Amino acid sequence: MKSQLFIHSNSITLRPFTLEDQAAVHVLIQQPEITDILPDWKMTENQLDEFLQFVVSSYEQFNPEDVRILLAVVHNEDQRIIGWCGVFPNDMLDRADREVAYAISRDYRNKGYITEAVRALTAYLFEHTLLDRIVGIVKPFDQPSRKVLEHTGFCYISRRKLVDQESYDYFELLNMKSDLVQAKQVYSEIRLRRAQQEDAVVLTEICSRAFDHAIKVWSDGEEDIDSNLCPPDYSSVRMHRYVIREWDYYVVESDGCAIGGVSINVLGQKHARLDKIYIDPVCQGRGVGSQVMRLIEAEFPQIENWKLETSGRQLDNHHFYEKMGYVRIYASEEEFGYERNISVASFDPTCDETLSTDSGESVVEFVQTNLDSVRYSSSNLTNSRITDCNLSGSKFTNLNMTNILLADLRLTDSKIEFCALDGVQFRDTHLGSDRVPMQWAHCDLEGSRFIDCNLSGVQLERCQVAGMKINGVEVEKLLAAYEAMNS
Repeated sequence: MKSQLFIHSNSITLRPFTLEDQAAVHVLIQQPEITDILPDWKMTENQLDEFLQFVVSSYEQFNPEDVRILLAVVHNEDQRIIGWCGVFPNDMLDRADREVAYAISRDYRNKGYITEAVRALTAYLFEHTLLDRIVGIVKPFDQPSRKVLEHTGFCYISRRKLVDQESYDYFELLNMKSDLVQAKQVYSEIRLRRAQQEDAVVLTEICSRAFDHAIKVWSDGEEDIDSNLCPPDYSSVRMHRYVIREWDYYVVESDGCAIGGVSINVLGQKHARLDKIYIDPVCQGRGVGSQVMRLIEAEFPQIENWKLETSGRQLDNHHFYEKMGYVRIYASEEEFGYERNISVASFDPTCDETLSTDSGESVVEFVQTNLDSVRYSSSNLTNSRITDCNLSGSKFTNLNMTNILLADLRLTDSKIEFCALDGVQFRDTHLGSDRVPMQWAHCDLEGSRFIDCNLSGVQLERCQVAGMKINGVEVEKLLAAYEAMNS
């Protein structure tokens, strides 16, 4: 059978390995681009020698009823081994599954060679064996491997947590010539789970993939993307940690695996804003978003009025929200605003409501109310919440604002003067799109720490810097060294 296992294609040839290939394979498995994804290929020379002997001996026992095959991928022009491609069982999958596995040298990536190899091998096996179905699994973050499967016709089935407790995206390719093959109908259970701080990294990864995909589809190559198409700091782990800490943030799970996220900003007893809902691109188009919207409403049964904003250019979002019962309340080129009123009674956006807390205390809420030029003086604003409001031109003076939270705000051109800032923390702040520098004047910052900050171009003039350290070195010593160098 060994002589028949030569599969020729336009740019590459698949052929059986030989023992003389050990040096070439050893070079490949030194590449972290391969072994970071396929850690089992981290072998010593002795281990590789034993493995190749096993592979070479398997060719003579090739069984069309029990497919197990690994072939070298050879570049037709260079006549070099540039990777491998195979189909065999995987202990983490069902016994009947045959998984396609592949790898390619970093020097030959992004040229379609490994896609060509997978396509050639799967076509050969469907033609010459009894296989009716070949599966593929990839880690959710492994976009290059996913593209190989998608480009060779594999269909996404579901995200699954396998026996190693890691999440994988499960794909399958069917032999369409077989009369025995029937496409599987997969119904995954979608549920919401309250996000914890340890979820921040995976949520950031999924959110990044979702909005990067949206940018690719809707940006038309523009560099300046509106904030609704590309929310600020959507790829920042620290931003997701903040939202987990301060808002209502949920992980969207399918069969126990994270496939998306949804964050809610509760504005009052009966009002909430849907801040973000995102689903991993590989899971989109399968009705997940509709299920999540219904689950969110069930999670907050007291909320009667929902609002959200979305990019003006994302037409699929407009159709989706309108299908879910949202009504457009304004529209511009950059942004569409939607609202859904669940209350049976008519909603008057200008009224204030007097409600009761669990402790029986009265709470007054102003929702979508015009409070232009209202003045508060000698008032108790303890535990007040100001969310999603336009405060342009407002002035806050002579106030006790101990232990307040200022977050997710735009403070462009604002002034903060004569304030006691003891214990205040500035985190994840920036200078806006125009990069206008901040000014610190007549400030007592003794003992303060600047950690992981961009201080390029910062100027310190007539400042007391005794005891100040830069990367652990006292400023006095740095200045003394500078003076000595110039003397």
